[in-house]
Parts: sequence; structure tokens; C-alpha cells
Amino acid sequence: MQNSELLTEYDSMQAEMMAESCIHVDAQDNILGPVSKYKAHRDEGVRHRAFSALIFNKDNKLLIQKRSADKITFPSVWANTCCSHPLYVEGEMETGTHVGVANAAIRKLPQELGIDSTIFAPGDFNLIGRFEYSSIAESGWIEYEIDYVIATHADIEIKPNKNEVSDHKWLSKEELEEFCIEESNIIAPWFLAIIELYLSKWWPKNDRDYPKYDLHIENVGVLK
Repeated sequence: MQNSELLTEYDSMQAEMMAESCIHVDAQDNILGPVSKYKAHRDEGVRHRAFSALIFNKDNKLLIQKRSADKITFPSVWANTCCSHPLYVEGEMETGTHVGVANAAIRKLPQELGIDSTIFAPGDFNLIGRFEYSSIAESGWIEYEIDYVIATHADIEIKPNKNEVSDHKWLSKEELEEFCIEESNIIAPWFLAIIELYLSKWWPKNDRDYPKYDLHIENVGVLK
């Protein structure tokens, strides 16, 4: 089936974004060139760069979101504050630092959550870590990513875009642990990896309490 035929089965706004140029990378996160979002997420997938943003409030609660049923990859699952891809464009291609992915997050936060992006600068985000994983959804779409995990504290007003986000919650570490145990809550595989790799060992005590990133890339393999 041609990709144009396959995408007619999905929401038109989500299908349109499949033409975006993601960043094709090797196992060391070196840039190899552009790859379409569609090609990166079909068949065996193409390793590409992603980001997962974590936003905490003044009470050190984490904002999580439920992905809309319109999403093509992993619809209707709970995930971190914002997860998407830096694009193969100037300003989003810096490697091994927070800068490129922070610019991508600043671009996506208004689209997904209606957050005023003018309150953020790239330097507000802290790079917590990078990890590689892959995960195949029941629909056949695949994630095959080196994911940059970035975090910040912010006082924000949220106006979710229903085409992107169907629900959201602010949770403490203890509340998130309880939330993940509840069988009715389906958690995105990359968010479960973030919890295990980072949030189970570290949770900010204040807006300055961020771990220093050592440039290591974790490889967690195939996630269910």
C-alpha cells in the first residue's frame, strides 16, 4: 500500500505531519541526513532523533498528557508532558546538548498544549539524558528513536489541542507511581522507560535540582 493510500485512513491534520523531515541518526547519535516522519515510523523504522519534555510546577508536580485518539502512532496512551521530534532544520539539529531539542519543544508546546512559548528560552531546559529504544504498536507503526529527555520548571496555563491531547494531569512522584500501577491507565513505552531510567532515581526538589548529564546514551532495546 502506498503511503498516500494508508494515510487516508487517519486524521488529515495528523497525516499531513507525516511529511515532516525528522533527523536520521546512527547509534552514536551522529546525523546522517533527513528522513520523512512517515518512513521513520513504518515497516522496520529508521533510527531518528526525538525529544521528551518534562515540565514540573512550583510544587514539583509533573505534567503528563493523554495522547489523542487521532494520533497515528500510539494513540490514547498516557505520556510525558510533550514528546515529538526535532526537525532537520536550522536550530533543531544540535547534537548532544539541550539546544536543538529545546527549540523543538518550544515549537511543539503551543501546538499540543496551547502553552505560551514566549515564556521559554532554550536555556530554561535541562538535558537529563539520552536513550535509544524501539517499540512497535499494534497498528504496525514503529518508534525507533534516540530520545533526548529534557526538563524544566514553569508556571504555565494549559489549553490543550484536542487533536493532539485528550487529557492531562499534574502528578507528584508518589501519585505517578500509583497512576502507573492502575491497570486501566495505558502508559507509552518510552514514558515507562523515562520513569525507570530517570524519574525513579531522581525527582526535583526545586527548580534548580537537576542532575548533570554525562553524555552517555542508554540502549534499552525493544519496549513492549
